[in-house]
Amino acid sequence: MDYRHVEKTGWDVSALGFGCMRFHDAETATAAVHRAVELGVNYFDVAPCYCGSNSEAWLGAALKGLDRSKLIITAKSSPGNGALELCDYDPKGGFGIRTADEARRQIARSMELLGVDHLDMYHFWALHSEVVFQEGLKKGGFLEGVLKAHDEGLFDYIGMTTHSEADDIVHFIKHSPYEYDMVTMPFHPVNAGRTSAIDYCAERGIGVAAMNPLGGGMLGRSIPLMTNLAADVAADSMAQAALRFVAHTPGITTALNGITYVDHAEEGAAAIYAGPLGKDARQRLFDRLAEMYESVNPRNLCSACGYCGQCPMGILIPKVLAAFTDMRIPSTEEAMRADIVEKVAAGEEGWDPALCDACKQCEEKCPNQIPVTALMEAAAEIWPR
Repeated sequence: MDYRHVEKTGWDVSALGFGCMRFHDAETATAAVHRAVELGVNYFDVAPCYCGSNSEAWLGAALKGLDRSKLIITAKSSPGNGALELCDYDPKGGFGIRTADEARRQIARSMELLGVDHLDMYHFWALHSEVVFQEGLKKGGFLEGVLKAHDEGLFDYIGMTTHSEADDIVHFIKHSPYEYDMVTMPFHPVNAGRTSAIDYCAERGIGVAAMNPLGGGMLGRSIPLMTNLAADVAADSMAQAALRFVAHTPGITTALNGITYVDHAEEGAAAIYAGPLGKDARQRLFDRLAEMYESVNPRNLCSACGYCGQCPMGILIPKVLAAFTDMRIPSTEEAMRADIVEKVAAGEEGWDPALCDACKQCEEKCPNQIPVTALMEAAAEIWPR
């Protein structure tokens, strides 16, 4: 495994990080975590709401019997609602923390579920807007509670997790009473912006964890289009190509990959071992993806984070949005249409975008500010019937 030194923490962080938001169940989570550790992964990112609020407990169970001193366990919570606004305190989700006492209780709750008496880092999570930032900085508020817990020795360092754009990320770092030790931000070949924020962090010795390196799984799908593109850049798979692209971008500390099963950990580690894409291959990857998504606005691509929650109309929002994307790519349109027809014929529910009643509950929760209602309306117009 390749390791990157983080100046502010002194850590040597594995170039492949383990994102714990895609666990399937306790048994497969333990198997995946143990295999990842065997392969040299040492950085783990977890949050209260992940996996139906089971992720912390499942990671905690997986940690039993492992050498804790060799691992970096990070947790997080937020004064926001996971998107741009505030909400009431939700301990199971880790959202809406408005007071220092609530922050302290949330930290203790995560530590209990994880089965640890010490965390390595705690993040100001879901920092997606100035509203959430200012709420977190209020006297007697979220960050005050986090700083007190830090002084108590409950964790060593403080990080920040955000979907914001580069200028806002730098603003949050500069104007916080604590200069964060690591920053987690989206970065993948379809959305390779925020380089000025990455450069700023590098200058300050701040580590950078690149979340969604596979575009929320979009770039890891085993479809002919992705297979052909991977071959064109001399990679074994598009997942490998994307991880090689992300992990070897200057300034990136770790590619924070959502891992479900053992083979995901093995594929991720193989990508790191394969080394960076060549300069020409990296450019071809850019060019081919640009061609692939010329009719799709990359900013509207769902990362399948699940923050939108359950649709009142029963629509499987991330899956329908992914299918809508595929139906607009000529080489995948026919296969995706056939797949949807097959699912509906088999009695699977949740695949009809026309059911959207424009309540916009999902949009209020979406950290990427995707116009879900408009996309559902557009999808309904071309949906197979």
